[in-house]
Amino acid sequence: MAIREPSPYPLNNMLKDVRLYYHFLSAQNAVNDLERKMIRVSTLDTLNDPFELLPYLRYPPKKRKPYNKLRKRIADKWGLLCFSKTWQEPLLWSHYADKHKGIALGFEIIQQNKIVDVIYSDGALREQIELTDSLEDDEMGFLDLARLKYKKWEYEQEARMLIKLNDCTKIGGNYFISFGNNLLVKTIRLGSKYIYENTKNDYILTLSKRIGAEIIPCRLEWQGYSILKDGTKSKVFQTSVIL
Repeated sequence: MAIREPSPYPLNNMLKDVRLYYHFLSAQNAVNDLERKMIRVSTLDTLNDPFELLPYLRYPPKKRKPYNKLRKRIADKWGLLCFSKTWQEPLLWSHYADKHKGIALGFEIIQQNKIVDVIYSDGALREQIELTDSLEDDEMGFLDLARLKYKKWEYEQEARMLIKLNDCTKIGGNYFISFGNNLLVKTIRLGSKYIYENTKNDYILTLSKRIGAEIIPCRLEWQGYSILKDGTKSKVFQTSVIL
């Protein structure tokens, strides 16, 4: 989602035509990611939708077996980076950012061909896949299901990147991939219930300076149900970007 709001930050003028993708986290997990300059990659077994990458499988047990085997092979090889195209949906803050006390990191993704928009299916049945004699084709067919989610998830406005787990760093049982040329943190949005403390503010300022990101506190909309920029609290962080 393009940033089009006025801002005292010089960086904002550079971002007005840049599409950003948002990753919602608790405050502590966001700080951890900023410290490491890494983002956690979701494995298929840790996704919160149990229907992910599961095609239509109303088959006898014997026929289901090769599908389950293939999914396990994919789960051992691939992970997902999950983003939203909006930061203004309150449900995202409630579900993924510690009930609005967390942070949404806004990423510029340079290689746009690496990220795909999720398609939300309103069909009564899941996608059906017929396996072939080609393991590679079958794997690609399964991976293509990463584009699909049940319609009730539509509020997330999700976009995704497939990541090879071999390209990740494993820390404490989780997989991480480094910020870099294709993953640039441009904004650090603080939830409407983010807890402001002087020491904490100074540290988030320091982290933002290291990566050249803009800090943007958020608030609830006065009349509607959207999340907006908090202009008053933003003044606290007006010196947060060094260009």
